Amino acid sequence: MSTALAPRVDAPSDLELVVATLDGTYAAFEVLFRRYSDRVFGIAMGMLRNEAEAHDIVQETFLSAFRKLHTYRQESPFRSWLFRIASNACLMRLRARRRRPEVPLEVRSPGFKDDGHHERPVVDWSPLAPKLMEDQELGERLHAAIEGLPDKYRAVLVMADYEHLSMKDIAVEMNLSVPAVKTRLHRARLAVRQELCEYLNGTV
Repeated sequence: MSTALAPRVDAPSDLELVVATLDGTYAAFEVLFRRYSDRVFGIAMGMLRNEAEAHDIVQETFLSAFRKLHTYRQESPFRSWLFRIASNACLMRLRARRRRPEVPLEVRSPGFKDDGHHERPVVDWSPLAPKLMEDQELGERLHAAIEGLPDKYRAVLVMADYEHLSMKDIAVEMNLSVPAVKTRLHRARLAVRQELCEYLNGTV
Protein backbone atom coordinates (compact mmCIF):
# COMPACT_ATOMS: atom_id res chain seq x y z
CA MET A 1 0.00 0.00 0.00
CA SER A 2 1.43 3.34 -1.05
CA THR A 3 1.93 6.04 1.58
CA ALA A 4 2.90 8.88 -0.76
CA LEU A 5 1.16 10.76 -3.52
CA ALA A 6 2.48 10.17 -7.02
CA PRO A 7 3.90 13.32 -8.65
CA ARG A 8 1.54 15.05 -11.08
CA VAL A 9 1.46 18.35 -12.86
CA ASP A 10 -2.08 19.37 -11.92
CA ALA A 11 -3.24 19.55 -8.31
CA PRO A 12 -5.45 16.65 -7.22
CA SER A 13 -9.07 17.46 -6.50
CA ASP A 14 -10.50 17.33 -2.99
CA LEU A 15 -12.41 14.17 -3.88
CA GLU A 16 -9.27 12.48 -5.19
CA LEU A 17 -7.50 13.34 -1.95
CA VAL A 18 -10.38 11.99 0.11
CA VAL A 19 -10.38 8.72 -1.82
CA ALA A 20 -6.60 8.45 -1.51
CA THR A 21 -6.79 9.00 2.25
CA LEU A 22 -9.45 6.32 2.62
CA ASP A 23 -7.22 3.99 0.61
CA GLY A 24 -4.40 4.53 3.10
CA THR A 25 -2.41 7.32 1.46
CA TYR A 26 -2.37 9.55 4.51
CA ALA A 27 -0.16 12.13 2.84
CA ALA A 28 -3.28 13.04 0.87
CA PHE A 29 -4.95 14.25 4.03
CA GLU A 30 -1.94 16.44 4.75
CA VAL A 31 -2.60 18.12 1.40
CA LEU A 32 -6.20 18.77 2.45
CA PHE A 33 -4.92 20.22 5.72
CA ARG A 34 -2.58 22.61 3.92
CA ARG A 35 -5.32 23.53 1.48
CA TYR A 36 -7.98 24.44 4.04
CA SER A 37 -6.38 25.01 7.44
CA ASP A 38 -6.15 28.78 6.91
CA ARG A 39 -9.83 28.92 5.91
CA VAL A 40 -10.83 26.96 9.00
CA PHE A 41 -8.72 29.25 11.17
CA GLY A 42 -10.45 32.27 9.61
CA ILE A 43 -13.87 30.85 10.37
CA ALA A 44 -12.87 30.15 13.96
CA MET A 45 -11.36 33.59 14.47
CA GLY A 46 -14.44 35.23 13.02
CA MET A 47 -16.74 33.35 15.34
CA LEU A 48 -14.65 33.11 18.52
CA ARG A 49 -12.34 36.15 18.32
CA ASN A 50 -9.71 34.21 20.24
CA GLU A 51 -6.49 33.11 18.54
CA ALA A 52 -5.70 30.25 20.91
CA GLU A 53 -9.21 28.83 20.59
CA ALA A 54 -9.09 29.27 16.83
CA HIS A 55 -5.91 27.18 16.64
CA ASP A 56 -7.62 24.55 18.81
CA ILE A 57 -10.59 24.52 16.44
CA VAL A 58 -8.29 23.88 13.48
CA GLN A 59 -6.85 20.81 15.19
CA GLU A 60 -10.25 19.59 16.37
CA THR A 61 -11.80 20.08 12.95
CA PHE A 62 -9.22 18.12 11.00
CA LEU A 63 -9.02 15.38 13.61
CA SER A 64 -12.79 15.02 13.51
CA ALA A 65 -12.80 15.12 9.71
CA PHE A 66 -10.14 12.40 9.54
CA ARG A 67 -12.06 10.17 11.91
CA LYS A 68 -15.36 10.74 10.10
CA LEU A 69 -14.00 10.76 6.56
CA HIS A 70 -15.73 7.49 5.74
CA THR A 71 -19.08 9.22 6.40
CA TYR A 72 -18.45 11.98 3.84
CA ARG A 73 -20.91 11.85 0.96
CA GLN A 74 -20.33 13.56 -2.35
CA GLU A 75 -23.66 15.43 -2.47
CA SER A 76 -21.83 18.59 -1.39
CA PRO A 77 -18.22 19.78 -1.79
CA PHE A 78 -15.69 18.46 0.71
CA ARG A 79 -14.90 22.00 1.83
CA SER A 80 -18.57 22.57 2.74
CA TRP A 81 -18.55 19.41 4.84
CA LEU A 82 -15.29 20.42 6.50
CA PHE A 83 -16.45 23.97 7.23
CA ARG A 84 -19.64 22.64 8.80
CA ILE A 85 -17.51 20.60 11.22
CA ALA A 86 -15.54 23.74 12.06
CA SER A 87 -18.56 25.98 12.54
CA ASN A 88 -20.31 23.38 14.69
CA ALA A 89 -17.21 23.13 16.89
CA CYS A 90 -17.20 26.92 17.25
CA LEU A 91 -20.88 27.00 18.11
CA MET A 92 -20.34 24.42 20.84
CA ARG A 93 -17.72 26.69 22.39
CA LEU A 94 -20.01 29.69 22.13
CA ARG A 95 -22.76 27.75 23.87
CA ALA A 96 -20.38 26.87 26.68
CA ARG A 97 -19.44 30.55 27.05
CA ARG A 98 -22.92 31.92 27.14
CA ARG A 99 -25.75 29.78 28.43
CA ARG A 100 -29.08 31.47 27.92
CA PRO A 101 -32.59 30.45 26.81
CA GLU A 102 -33.27 30.58 23.09
CA VAL A 103 -35.67 33.41 22.29
CA PRO A 104 -37.94 33.00 19.26
CA LEU A 105 -36.63 34.99 16.32
CA GLU A 106 -39.90 36.85 15.91
CA VAL A 107 -39.64 38.26 19.44
CA ARG A 108 -36.17 39.75 18.96
CA SER A 109 -36.36 40.93 15.38
CA PRO A 110 -38.44 43.39 13.35
CA GLY A 111 -41.80 42.23 12.04
CA PHE A 112 -41.80 40.43 8.72
CA LYS A 113 -44.20 40.38 5.83
CA ASP A 114 -45.27 37.13 4.19
CA ASP A 115 -42.52 37.53 1.56
CA GLY A 116 -39.82 37.58 4.27
CA HIS A 117 -39.04 41.31 4.10
CA HIS A 118 -39.24 43.56 7.15
CA GLU A 119 -42.32 45.68 7.79
CA ARG A 120 -40.47 48.80 8.86
CA PRO A 121 -37.06 50.30 8.03
CA VAL A 122 -34.06 49.22 10.07
CA VAL A 123 -30.70 50.89 10.53
CA ASP A 124 -28.22 50.29 7.71
CA TRP A 125 -25.74 47.52 8.60
CA SER A 126 -22.69 48.77 6.67
CA PRO A 127 -21.66 51.65 8.99
CA LEU A 128 -21.32 49.15 11.85
CA ALA A 129 -18.61 47.13 10.10
CA PRO A 130 -15.56 49.25 11.11
CA LYS A 131 -16.76 49.44 14.71
CA LEU A 132 -17.26 45.68 14.82
CA MET A 133 -13.64 45.21 13.84
CA GLU A 134 -12.35 47.56 16.54
CA ASP A 135 -14.75 47.09 19.45
CA GLN A 136 -14.21 43.83 21.32
CA GLU A 137 -17.35 44.27 23.41
CA LEU A 138 -19.42 44.85 20.28
CA GLY A 139 -17.81 41.80 18.69
CA GLU A 140 -18.86 39.74 21.69
CA ARG A 141 -22.38 41.15 21.36
CA LEU A 142 -22.37 40.07 17.71
CA HIS A 143 -21.41 36.51 18.57
CA ALA A 144 -23.96 36.42 21.38
CA ALA A 145 -26.63 37.58 18.93
CA ILE A 146 -25.66 34.85 16.48
CA GLU A 147 -25.60 32.24 19.22
CA GLY A 148 -29.07 33.31 20.33
CA LEU A 149 -30.60 32.63 16.92
CA PRO A 150 -32.73 29.51 16.48
CA ASP A 151 -30.65 26.69 15.01
CA LYS A 152 -32.23 26.79 11.56
CA TYR A 153 -31.40 30.50 11.18
CA ARG A 154 -27.98 30.37 12.83
CA ALA A 155 -26.80 27.53 10.59
CA VAL A 156 -27.69 29.44 7.42
CA LEU A 157 -26.06 32.65 8.70
CA VAL A 158 -22.83 30.89 9.65
CA MET A 159 -22.59 29.07 6.32
CA ALA A 160 -23.22 32.26 4.36
CA ASP A 161 -21.25 34.85 6.33
CA TYR A 162 -18.44 32.77 7.88
CA GLU A 163 -18.02 29.87 5.47
CA HIS A 164 -18.90 32.01 2.44
CA LEU A 165 -20.91 29.24 0.82
CA SER A 166 -23.18 29.97 -2.11
CA MET A 167 -26.96 29.93 -1.73
CA LYS A 168 -27.01 26.75 -3.81
CA ASP A 169 -24.46 24.98 -1.59
CA ILE A 170 -26.35 25.99 1.54
CA ALA A 171 -29.59 24.75 0.03
CA VAL A 172 -27.97 21.36 -0.59
CA GLU A 173 -26.53 21.24 2.93
CA MET A 174 -29.84 22.16 4.57
CA ASN A 175 -32.09 20.26 2.17
CA LEU A 176 -33.96 23.47 1.36
CA SER A 177 -34.87 25.42 -1.74
CA VAL A 178 -32.69 28.40 -2.63
CA PRO A 179 -35.58 30.86 -1.96
CA ALA A 180 -36.05 29.32 1.50
CA VAL A 181 -32.34 29.76 2.23
CA LYS A 182 -32.51 33.40 1.15
CA THR A 183 -35.50 34.02 3.41
CA ARG A 184 -33.85 32.43 6.44
CA LEU A 185 -30.62 34.35 5.82
CA HIS A 186 -32.51 37.62 5.42
CA ARG A 187 -34.36 37.11 8.70
CA ALA A 188 -31.24 36.00 10.57
CA ARG A 189 -29.26 39.03 9.44
CA LEU A 190 -32.08 41.37 10.39
CA ALA A 191 -32.38 39.82 13.84
CA VAL A 192 -28.64 40.22 14.48
CA ARG A 193 -28.65 43.72 13.03
CA GLN A 194 -31.55 44.77 15.22
CA GLU A 195 -29.88 43.53 18.38
CA LEU A 196 -26.65 45.33 17.54
CA CYS A 197 -28.47 48.55 16.73
CA GLU A 198 -30.35 48.40 20.03
CA TYR A 199 -27.03 47.87 21.81
CA LEU A 200 -25.43 50.84 20.05
CA ASN A 201 -28.44 52.99 20.85
CA GLY A 202 -28.18 52.06 24.52
CA THR A 203 -31.45 50.13 24.67
CA VAL A 204 -29.86 46.80 25.65
